[in-house]
Amino acid sequence: MSTSAPRYSVEVLALFDRLPGTVERTAGEGVAVTGEVAAPERGAWVRFDARVGAGRLLACEYRAWGCPHVLAGAARTAAGLCGSALADAAPLAARELQQALGAPAEKLGRLLVVEDAATALLAAARAVQCR
Repeated sequence: MSTSAPRYSVEVLALFDRLPGTVERTAGEGVAVTGEVAAPERGAWVRFDARVGAGRLLACEYRAWGCPHVLAGAARTAAGLCGSALADAAPLAARELQQALGAPAEKLGRLLVVEDAATALLAAARAVQCR
C-alpha cells in the first residue's frame, strides 16, 4: 500500500479549480475582505472572500479543500452569511453545521475549520467597517 499523496487527473484538478459557487476573489461594490484557516493535519482548508459595504456582507464566496462535509459546510456558511448585517452576522457553530449536514462526530474537527474561517472573515469585515 502506498503512503504517497493521491494523484488527481488534469480533469479533476480543472473541475476542482472552478467548482460552482467558488471563486478566487469576490468582485463588485464594497471593500474586499478574506477569512482563511488551513489545518492540513485535519484535512481541511477554507477561505471565505467577501465584499463589505453599508454595514453588510454584500457578497460572500468560498474556496475549500477537504472532504464533502467541509465543502458542504463552506457552501452553507457562505450562503448564510451573504447579505447579513455585520452587527448580527455569526457563522454556524461547528456542532450546528454537523447537525445540519448529518455529519458524523469524527468530522467535527474539520467543521471547526469552516467555523474558524468564517469567524476570521467576520473579524476582518468588522475591522474594515471600524476604519
